Amino acid sequence: MELFTRGGIFVYLIFVFSVFSVGIFLEKLWVLRSSKVIPGSFIIAIEGLLKSGDLEKSIELCKNDDSSIARIVLVAINNIGKGPDTVKELVESAGKQEIIRLGRFAEGMSAVAATTPLLGLLGTVFGIIKAFNVIAGGGIGNPSLLASGISEALFATATGLGAAVVSYIAYKYIDGKLTKIAVTLSSTAAKTLSILPVKGGESL
Repeated sequence: MELFTRGGIFVYLIFVFSVFSVGIFLEKLWVLRSSKVIPGSFIIAIEGLLKSGDLEKSIELCKNDDSSIARIVLVAINNIGKGPDTVKELVESAGKQEIIRLGRFAEGMSAVAATTPLLGLLGTVFGIIKAFNVIAGGGIGNPSLLASGISEALFATATGLGAAVVSYIAYKYIDGKLTKIAVTLSSTAAKTLSILPVKGGESL
């Protein structure tokens, strides 16, 4: 609590923003697990069903599996009567929607990284104003009062920059993870759906 008192109100705001950023980061780590996006058990099961031509059970499996790849495969199966080009477009669109869904709120970490230094700067300005008010009030003979304002200014800056660095690193990590997932999701979907026959007896 002493640290918050030293930094003033803006340090409290930086702390709240930081908690928000950490919450998003932890939620993304949970959502972006491989078992949630591309579970190996689902891939094995759906490939077996598609190879045997059992579309009814394939649809049931996709509906009962809450993973990104399952929703993409379901789109392909539901549009099996259409041409391969149409199905590919629908699958690509479904893949993009999944990446958007998986990355939801991730930009919040970037926003925190951009906002906390500004809050720190505001804290710095108010701390300096406080120091000058001490001087204006004839308090220059009391170094402790003057140091209090300067300390508040520097502490707010340091806190804001520290929060920004952590939030930015967390954001870039999640952003990189999303990029890798997009690539893996695309290749896995293409491999799995190559088994699926579409209009005219062709495969995707």
